[in-house]
Amino acid sequence: MNDHTFKKHLSPHKPLDLDLDLAIDDFLKRGGTIDRVQGPVCEQAPPDTGDHAPTSEEEEQERARKTELLRELITKGAGICALQYSLKMNKNEIKRMARENGLKIVQSRSLHLTRKCRASHSATAEFAQDAIAGHAMHYCALGYTAIEIAQKLDLTVRQVCELGKNYRFELNHRNDHRDE
Repeated sequence: MNDHTFKKHLSPHKPLDLDLDLAIDDFLKRGGTIDRVQGPVCEQAPPDTGDHAPTSEEEEQERARKTELLRELITKGAGICALQYSLKMNKNEIKRMARENGLKIVQSRSLHLTRKCRASHSATAEFAQDAIAGHAMHYCALGYTAIEIAQKLDLTVRQVCELGKNYRFELNHRNDHRDE
């Protein structure tokens, strides 16, 4: 069949897209042939041969996998947003699944409550931190390194560095000994 007979069989109310028309012309120029099938035109879609919908067994396995993952993540302390991301489910589905399995999702506390707790404990905590920072400054003035100060005050090196940054004193980080 050549180019002219193919276009003659096209219905006038369904014009081809310009790209498709050019592609067909190019195909025919390269020696391709297009045959028209004679017979009744079927308006129904062909029967679905692919197995696209998961079976109940696959759904049950997927649900069991997600339930197990939900248990693991909740025991690690994951919040609802982390659960949504990991399980690829929405909040309501996750909450329903947790209820069905007797699990409790950790909810974050509001900032308002956190600030109230901080305000009640701030005076004593601030005084203790000031005292520790004073000791750290004293040891620093004597030439102790951050590691030695951490050992003396039973702190981590990171905590000592944070004290130095917050109270604006410079820590010694040298590894050499003082007898030089």
